[in-house]
Amino acid sequence: MANIKQQKKRIRVAERQRMENIRYRSSIKTAFRRVVEAVQSGDADAVAKAHNAYIALVDRAAAKRALHPNTAARKKARATRVIARGPQVEESKKRRVSKKAAPAAKAAPAADEAVAEETATEAAEAPGDEPAGEADEPAAEAADQAGDDAASADDES
Repeated sequence: MANIKQQKKRIRVAERQRMENIRYRSSIKTAFRRVVEAVQSGDADAVAKAHNAYIALVDRAAAKRALHPNTAARKKARATRVIARGPQVEESKKRRVSKKAAPAAKAAPAADEAVAEETATEAAEAPGDEPAGEADEPAAEAADQAGDDAASADDES
């Protein structure tokens, strides 16, 4: 505890400034949440109003040094990116899985993928029951030529 009168005053002033900075940062978080909600609603007027209010609040906080100027710039850029991205589909919150159930859940998809890969490779390697003859070759060549024509048409445009 400080013994000097000036130091006691300095502690009171620092506490008051700290509380003011906390109010600014909290207000900025709330304003950003309002910007995101306005973007999700899709109302352009609401987005513009929320964004302008957010930018003003961030600039005021930076001027008062509640935020570092680079932090203020980063927050404004982030808000602009959110607006440019537009409304997003919200993902449902996933429930936590207990540690005992997690390894079994991870192992099952891996096994399914391995079975699917084996099936796919077997299907690719086995041409089928029909013997490969000369009748199949002209059809394959015609398909290759059609693919080349489509590729050259894409190059021209």
